[in-house]
Amino acid sequence: MASHTVARTVWDPEAALFRKRGVSNALIVLNQPLSAQNTAFLKKVWSKASVKMCVDGGADRFRTAMATCTDELIPDYVTGDFDSASKETLEYYKSKYLQSLYMSSFLQGSIVIHTPDQDYTDFTKALQILGKNTCLKVPPVKLDWVLAICGSFDRVDHMMSIFNTLYESEKLLDGAPVCLLLENSLTWLLRTGQHRILTPPHLTGSWCGLIPVGAPCTSVTTTGLKWNLDHSEMSFGKLISTSNAFDGSESVTVKTSGPLIWTMELQRHCVTEAL
Repeated sequence: MASHTVARTVWDPEAALFRKRGVSNALIVLNQPLSAQNTAFLKKVWSKASVKMCVDGGADRFRTAMATCTDELIPDYVTGDFDSASKETLEYYKSKYLQSLYMSSFLQGSIVIHTPDQDYTDFTKALQILGKNTCLKVPPVKLDWVLAICGSFDRVDHMMSIFNTLYESEKLLDGAPVCLLLENSLTWLLRTGQHRILTPPHLTGSWCGLIPVGAPCTSVTTTGLKWNLDHSEMSFGKLISTSNAFDGSESVTVKTSGPLIWTMELQRHCVTEAL
């Protein structure tokens, strides 16, 4: 009797953090406060990113954070409806693009794209642009991860809109998962199916969570957690798994009947010590 192996998605958080060689990642700076640790991380990995984007007011936050090296760290794109980006910052990045036209055969400045459609968030519209592969790089870039720098949330509605974009991202990008980096944590969406998340002890912090945002999951089974789930039903108003922990294994497995938000704490040095 033939045996059938169900495909399992393997997730390597160190690759998302530019701690593995040979990855092709995009960086997106959202309009959220940037901590000193966020700033240090961006300085370390900026040159390693295949595509760099700032979203609306994220351009001002990025420019301010990089004040000592602004001219060297230039995004490929600045996008948004520009209700929060300053005119002065937009003109600054536009000028860098125009300078590159005259000084080099390679486009090294920022392409500023106004995205006024109010039916989508600026983050979603940034992924639309990324998904259309309009980056002026030859050959076109095939991305492994899209890492969005979120800083710290100060508004719950913004947080929920960002989670909604994670759900939308599958139809916007060609297979590249979108991952959120806060101060010391990574968050991304696990879609229906089987997953293996690499969790070496040198990477993981003390907590993790599985959250069924949007719709119930009728069956979730895990290994590698302190409090594992066994064909458990998860939904708001019933069971969600927050403040869970790792059991010391090298990986966590998740089998889920529906989409789940996965979030995990990182050891601080893993954010500041990219390759």
